[in-house]
Amino acid sequence: MAKTRKQPCELLLPGAQVWQSWTGAEGAACHLQGEQTSDGAAFGKEAQRRVLALPAVHFWALPAWLKGQPEHLRSMALLHLERMGIKAEDDEASVQVRNMQGKEGAYLTRILSLKDMPVPLTNTTRLPDEVTLHALCYPLVQNSLTIFRELGRLVVAITSGTQLIYCTPLSASRLDGNALAELNNICLQLGFQGVLGRLESIVLWIEEGDPAQIQRVTGLAAYRCDMPAPTMPERGSSLLMPQDLTAERQSQTRRSKTRLIALVSGTVIAAAIALVATMTSLAMQERNLLREKVAGLTPRASRVMDHKKAWNEAAPAVDPRTWPQQMLLHFMEPESSKEASITHWEWTPEHVSMRGRMPKFSLAIEYTQALKSIEALAPLALDGPPPVIASDDSATFELKGGKGE
Repeated sequence: MAKTRKQPCELLLPGAQVWQSWTGAEGAACHLQGEQTSDGAAFGKEAQRRVLALPAVHFWALPAWLKGQPEHLRSMALLHLERMGIKAEDDEASVQVRNMQGKEGAYLTRILSLKDMPVPLTNTTRLPDEVTLHALCYPLVQNSLTIFRELGRLVVAITSGTQLIYCTPLSASRLDGNALAELNNICLQLGFQGVLGRLESIVLWIEEGDPAQIQRVTGLAAYRCDMPAPTMPERGSSLLMPQDLTAERQSQTRRSKTRLIALVSGTVIAAAIALVATMTSLAMQERNLLREKVAGLTPRASRVMDHKKAWNEAAPAVDPRTWPQQMLLHFMEPESSKEASITHWEWTPEHVSMRGRMPKFSLAIEYTQALKSIEALAPLALDGPPPVIASDDSATFELKGGKGE
């Protein structure tokens, strides 16, 4: 199935009775795409560039001779609007100033100023890239007065040379005597201002009005012809943009940023949750592996503890530093031990107790003091009562000690 070719540009404009959608390339004649309603219109999805042509009722389209330097035309145009009682913002989105021609330090200038009116878009999802005056989308006849309809309302457009200098809706609903009187009044006022050049004809893009009557009342030759197809405005030809469209674009930008932030935040949170879940899963796997290893080592650990207990029990017998014979040798190290008679000996790895007899009291004192000074017996903290003297000057002694005492 062949793909639908994307249209380069879409132009929404007010037709004679309803809004119309036209498509085409920049600077070229457009092709009618479809008609919508008289209350408003909406852009399609396919266009790469969207242009909204507003009817004359949305604009002040006025000519003026302004004196001064070309770079000051905009400031002079704003002063001109202020003198006429028209409030306008000093920005290119609200007021467009075009130099039409110059003569002796004065410039014929066309001033386009947007009125504070709601834009007739039924769907603001797709906003226009540019906004322009409807009459500027047509190749107007030079030095002429052109009459056409916009959404059922009569509109007049006046050119100076090939340039549009004035455009306004008429208060008359039909092209009758009242409408012709209104046209004469417009031309008279523009003539007094010196902005109206030599008009050559009246062009009728409507199927009403008597050309002979119009020529008789206005003095201008009138003829009827078909309204030409609009021309797609060149990119950048207009910087005008209604305030409600600017506000809607800013709102869409904020919503887009909010959605982007929410999306990024959601992505980060999801990534963090995934990371935590992955780490938790790895930690659980590691825990299960450790549990399996511990379960495998538990029987071996039990056997190791049994071996350790057996070794601890056998240690006194196999450790030269703690076996009973070695401890007894330490008790026999003092020179005075040769005179001692051991009557009681009790030893465990944690406790020792001994009693003995010396032929003299002085030897008993010397022996017990010597035992306390032996380095190998110091951990036992030997202590006991003073030796007991017998009637024959012999003495009995007793010593006790232990590592926990």
